[in-house]
Formats: sequence, structure tokens, C-alpha cells
Amino acid sequence: MATINASVTISSDIASYPVTISKTMTMTKSANPSVGLEETTGLRTKRFTDTTAAVIAEHDELTDDRAHKIYIRNASTSRSNFFYVAYHASAAAAGTAETIGKLYGGDWMLMPYDGNVNITVASSTATEVQFLEYMVFADGLVAAKG
Repeated sequence: MATINASVTISSDIASYPVTISKTMTMTKSANPSVGLEETTGLRTKRFTDTTAAVIAEHDELTDDRAHKIYIRNASTSRSNFFYVAYHASAAAAGTAETIGKLYGGDWMLMPYDGNVNITVASSTATEVQFLEYMVFADGLVAAKG
């Protein structure tokens, strides 16, 4: 059986007392939480040269309403440019209601994803090449079409 573990450690002196959070999660199936996720879309890298939104996780590749997880990292080194990350087929642009947030150079995220809609991203700039790294850990892939 495959096992996928994710860990995050956060330490901060932002408050009047030090804060340390260290958590580990084993990614498991929604229908059977004692069974680990066994499928993935593979680690992918995409190069952006303009601000056109691109789908990075397609809902028709994944079984709906499952315990998928998506990892996204802005692999660019520039902190002045970012990616919009959105939860919808065409929502990755400034001011849209379904934009999740912005990933600046070096930022990353890991979030649950139910597979019901596409995840899209758009670069904030067309003047500098941006690189994005992403992967879906899947609780069920749909069989290839065609």
C-alpha cells in the first residue's frame, strides 16, 4: 500500500511569546481512511510567459467528491510577481469571486481538493517568465478518454 505523508513546521516570534506548530498528515482515501492515497497526476512544471489563465487540475481527470490533495509552488525567484490561484474553470484573475489567493516567488501551498471543478492559475505579469510546479495526490483518477 502506498503511503503519502505531508509535514509542515511553522515557528514564529511575531507574538509576545514564541509559537511553534509542527504537524504531519497521512493522506488517506475518503471512503476508507485507513487506506492511503495511491494515485497521482505526477509532478508537473509549467512555464508562463503571459497572464492567460491555465488549468492545472482538471475535474474530469479525477473522481468527484473525494479526498484529493493539491500541491502548488511558485518556482520563480522573484517576489515581485505572483500567481493567482483559483477554484473554477475561468476564475484565475484579479477581482474574481473564486480566487483562492496569490503565490509569490518561493511560496507554496497544499490544500484539500474535492475534484468537482478545475483549479486554474494565472501569472500576474507578462514581462517576466514565471514557473509553477504542481501535483495532485488523487483519491481516484478517471480512466483515460479516447
